[in-house]
Amino acid sequence: MAGPLQADRVHVLQRLRDLRAWAHFIQDSMTMDQPYEIGKQDLLLAYMGEEFLREFANDSASLVRRIDLAIEKIEASAAPAGNAAIASR
Repeated sequence: MAGPLQADRVHVLQRLRDLRAWAHFIQDSMTMDQPYEIGKQDLLLAYMGEEFLREFANDSASLVRRIDLAIEKIEASAAPAGNAAIASR
């Protein structure tokens, strides 16, 4: 692989970490009431149904796992800084 891939890896990993944080936020927001939103889960259950909420929780958990896997694979494929074609910070 050419040098630009080494340089882009840092940015890709940062974006994936940002996405993972958002995925956790979305998962938490749809599966738990926050202190300032008492009753949100009851409202979602009433309008969307138990199956929808269960599927949403499964989908969002799967998204977090897939992002984690992408991060792990990219980190594992990284050459040590001394061997990189383009030095990182």
